Amino acid sequence: MVDERKLRDSLIRRFIGVILVVGIVEYVFVTMSDRIVMPFIAGIFFPGYEITESFSSLAMSTYFLSALINGIIGYAGSFIPVIARLPVGAALSSYLMNKENSFFAVQGAGVITGMPFKDKLIMTLFIIMVLLILVFPYIAGAVYFSVMTVRQFNRIGEARKRRAIEAEKKRNLMISDIAHDLRTPIQTISGYAQALSEGLVKEEDKQSYLEAIRDKSAGMNELIQLLFDYTKLDSKGFVLNKSSVDVCEMVRECAASQYTDAESAGMDMEVNIPEEPLKADIDKPQFIRVINNLIVNAVRHNEKGNTVGIFVFTDDNGIRIAVADKGAAIPDDKAGHLFEPFFMGDESRNSKGGSGLGLSVAKKITDMHGFKLELIQGGALKRHELLKDYVKAFVIKL
Repeated sequence: MVDERKLRDSLIRRFIGVILVVGIVEYVFVTMSDRIVMPFIAGIFFPGYEITESFSSLAMSTYFLSALINGIIGYAGSFIPVIARLPVGAALSSYLMNKENSFFAVQGAGVITGMPFKDKLIMTLFIIMVLLILVFPYIAGAVYFSVMTVRQFNRIGEARKRRAIEAEKKRNLMISDIAHDLRTPIQTISGYAQALSEGLVKEEDKQSYLEAIRDKSAGMNELIQLLFDYTKLDSKGFVLNKSSVDVCEMVRECAASQYTDAESAGMDMEVNIPEEPLKADIDKPQFIRVINNLIVNAVRHNEKGNTVGIFVFTDDNGIRIAVADKGAAIPDDKAGHLFEPFFMGDESRNSKGGSGLGLSVAKKITDMHGFKLELIQGGALKRHELLKDYVKAFVIKL
């Protein structure tokens, strides 16, 4: 869609530019022809006659084109029905006579018609040359615009092809990562289940095996749910169901629902949300998923004893939602790819237990709302009074 819009805007701009250039060049050509070429032709073929202003490039061109058509009709008379030939021929003859009379101030009737054939032929060649010169800007403009349009389509086609190849690579990588994320817990569950079924586990260890199977199953369920959310957002039939929602109350609910998990992970949670309502048109269930994913990400990828901050505030441009933490900053080479599915690889999915899809889902939902989700860290946080004591923050700009 973006490509089509860019192409349309580019073609409109270039078309207007071509029209302006062709118009200017055509005006210059016509002016030079009427002031130089046409007086020269009049001086050679009509010496002694007073030429009027109607003896111009355009008028002479239309005169000779009409004469040519009249001649064709005369020669092809046997093929054209009388009922069509006579009216057209009479109209053209009347037009030619009136046009010729208008070229000369006095004694001009029949001057061109009565010219010797040789002079008439030479003058016709002159007029044809003038006509070609006058038409040249239009031909050049059309050729330029056509070539430019073809190049533009080719560039967009090549860009689409590159994006398709890149999307295919990402799709294959995502399938590989999904297989990796599912294979590891399945192998663990299978191994533990087999050990339990074959009586290889001591009685006092059975509970820990069952808890491990439960935890691995829950992790698989989370991954499958996130994958479902990610693919559902890309489906053509998916639409947001927006309504006016109190953002403060929504974020407060999310913070409350995630507080126990943060406490269990040994982290403090700072919540700073205004009491007065701040309304926005959003799909509440989808946006709750965004906030929860950001909080889960902060809890999961920071060390014990850290602080997670959840904020809602406003600035000159609108409502802001921030999920911040005091953990380590994300390296620049990774920060630009955080919202790509599975980007963090084994480090995030194995050692930290994440799926690598939570931020991708959050970014997709935010973009679909027309909002902006970005990572702010380091010195950039110092500009925010509420966030200045934190190391990094994911900020949603409504």
